[in-house]
Amino acid sequence: MTESLQKGESRFVLSFIDKISMPHVLGFIRSKLTNYDTQLVEWIKLLPLNKKAILHGCCSYPIRVKPRSRRYKQGYRLRASVNVELAPPYTYMHWGRIPSSNYKQGWYSGAMDFRFDDLDECAVHTLAHECFHFLSHSKQVKYKNTEANANWWADQWTQEFKQDQSDLPSGDI
Repeated sequence: MTESLQKGESRFVLSFIDKISMPHVLGFIRSKLTNYDTQLVEWIKLLPLNKKAILHGCCSYPIRVKPRSRRYKQGYRLRASVNVELAPPYTYMHWGRIPSSNYKQGWYSGAMDFRFDDLDECAVHTLAHECFHFLSHSKQVKYKNTEANANWWADQWTQEFKQDQSDLPSGDI
């Protein structure tokens, strides 16, 4: 984590804002973040998107009060917007980890399709993707802050979310 955060100079009260009525999605994200230091996260928003795009996300990094200051005037801000008008399933092309034995890590970064069966999966993936950018930038995970890694991370969280949802009694979904 950053030196200034270790010294406790800045802290924000994390707020979750849900404008599309998906408390189960934000609850899942909140539970995943309990393992990490979120003192510099100002807010996480889940918003509707009414354009032709399926999704849009953004992770804004903290802004210091002045250069090299230990205090911040703005914390991390994570926003995910998902299209509430398009019908599922959703397919989205973006950077991903493409398996290949030609690379020492076993994959290379390239364009690939991501498929979501419903809006919940799309929202979880988009939020998890932005959470990865926060976690990587704040040095809480060891992976490089790339789009391919963010989508790989988001795929893992989405699979866990799907498993959690399938474990619920049918009346609880």
